[in-house]
Amino acid sequence: MSKKILAIIPAYNEEKSIKIVIENIKDIVDGILVVDDGSEDNTSKYAKECGVEVIRFEKNRGKGVVIREGYKYFVNSEYDIAVIYDADGQYRKEDIIPVCEPIIKDEADIVVGSRFLGKYCEGANINYRIRILCNHISTFVTRLMSGLPTTDAQSGLVAVNKYAAKVLDLKADRWGIHQEIIIRAGKKGLRYKEVPIVFEKRMHGVSRLKVLKYPFIAFPVMLKAWLRK
Repeated sequence: MSKKILAIIPAYNEEKSIKIVIENIKDIVDGILVVDDGSEDNTSKYAKECGVEVIRFEKNRGKGVVIREGYKYFVNSEYDIAVIYDADGQYRKEDIIPVCEPIIKDEADIVVGSRFLGKYCEGANINYRIRILCNHISTFVTRLMSGLPTTDAQSGLVAVNKYAAKVLDLKADRWGIHQEIIIRAGKKGLRYKEVPIVFEKRMHGVSRLKVLKYPFIAFPVMLKAWLRK
């Protein structure tokens, strides 16, 4: 039996890229769910025009809540695999199937697309060195807390099967959700794999991740994820 893949696209004010991102992956996945985190533009309108499922929050609640809502939808759906795929166009459609492949083959419950096993394209990040340093520190701590051999704890391209989505017990509201996913995977004894991916330049705008604020938001989330049974 073939596995049905659902792409979960977290989106906040991404009207300039959402249609392109959806159209790019429509022929690769079996379904698409856009979770609009209280956008003040036409993100939801344009997503609906593409004929995909849309959940819209009235106000911005954070990426953690978006992903938890997406997993809740996934657990109660007909799909077998859920892959998180950001709306800014920095991840490649060509990497979706390779990231899902270990789950399709029943070799993993969760798969992370690692930019450090693959590569960052030129211009993929502003303040490149600072962000890479922060990611390395975050990844090192996540590796210690999870007991898993993660090389990219902040990757936004992550696939899970239904069992993983059910048992992860995620609590993060905003930043730190990706580290929490990995830490909880380790705590729950899930089968973990990584595959190399390529990270490209955003289609528009700049990243909303605040490098100096990030540790103060993410690390408490990670600690709580580690302490929880």
